[in-house]
Amino acid sequence: MSQENQNNKTGAVDMSLRSQRRRRILYIWVLIALSTLLVVASYTWFSISQRPRVSDMAMYINAPAGLELAPRYNSEEWVQQLDFAELTGETSVLKPVTWSNMQRRFFAANYGSDGRMTGRWDELNDTANANRAGGQGYYTMCTFYMRSDVDMEVSLTKATAINDDLAGHGTYVVGMPVWDSEEVAHQDGGSGAQYAIRVGIRVTPVDPETGQPNGSQEFFIYEPNCDRHVVQSEGEEESGITTEVAEEYEPTASIDENAVYIDNAHLIRQTTSTWSESEPVQRIAVIYNMGDFLTSTRLFDIKEGEMRRIEVYVWLEGQDVDCTNAIGNEARIFASIQFNGEDQHSGGLVPIPGT
Repeated sequence: MSQENQNNKTGAVDMSLRSQRRRRILYIWVLIALSTLLVVASYTWFSISQRPRVSDMAMYINAPAGLELAPRYNSEEWVQQLDFAELTGETSVLKPVTWSNMQRRFFAANYGSDGRMTGRWDELNDTANANRAGGQGYYTMCTFYMRSDVDMEVSLTKATAINDDLAGHGTYVVGMPVWDSEEVAHQDGGSGAQYAIRVGIRVTPVDPETGQPNGSQEFFIYEPNCDRHVVQSEGEEESGITTEVAEEYEPTASIDENAVYIDNAHLIRQTTSTWSESEPVQRIAVIYNMGDFLTSTRLFDIKEGEMRRIEVYVWLEGQDVDCTNAIGNEARIFASIQFNGEDQHSGGLVPIPGT
């Protein structure tokens, strides 16, 4: 064999070895990247493009005697109960967003083509992103008005079980009990999404004659189920999640540097509301165990003849530790928001007519 042929053969072998080494290095980096993505996707929604969402939610808004609700400030009919779905019209799914208390708006994570967060945030607004069924729908919101015929302190009502513990009223958020005819039992339709839900309540004083604002706004965030978190064992299917009670409260982080998610005076926290099967099991009934409020539920004072515009927002809080892939895409939620009105003149002696 000539020296030239020998050199050519040696060179080909070297090139083949170098090519194999490059492929091995490439495989190692791909494996590291995939492993990192799997780990991150298990713990934070900000690192995935396949985002969890709530596809079905039922919510009712209630008020006691003395307080009246209406969808418009000049409505002819005022009632004690409103259906959230009727107020929102076309209700969007809930997809992860986060509230910025500093900027007073919602933001969604911006994703690149690789499904990872780009480091930028997409600003959202009610016109383009609320109550929409398409790709631009992220959260739901409704507007209604409240008036009173007496001076009242308005707060959220504690959740309680009624009707022999077969139903609940008050303020709470639970995963919807979904009947499974094959298992002859209910399944948790919430799939853990109930632990990442937030409800925002913006209160604005308005002129009863014109509906125009005539006072400063306040924005409250109601955090239900704050003491329980989603637990998903390794190798467990997405629908097979469990929860555990937290030893300490985990506050939601703000996306704004050196800022809090919301101040404590405007954060209303509640322990977990759950349900269990009745005995014997019934398709149309479950037993509710309602959560307790851990903070003050006071919202505002309203005097006789005054009016408030109230905007209620519902979203899936992406900064919550429970907003993960475990939720999936078909979570179903049942919620109730009930206002309590305490008559500020109910104490003392009542004059007897004719005396």
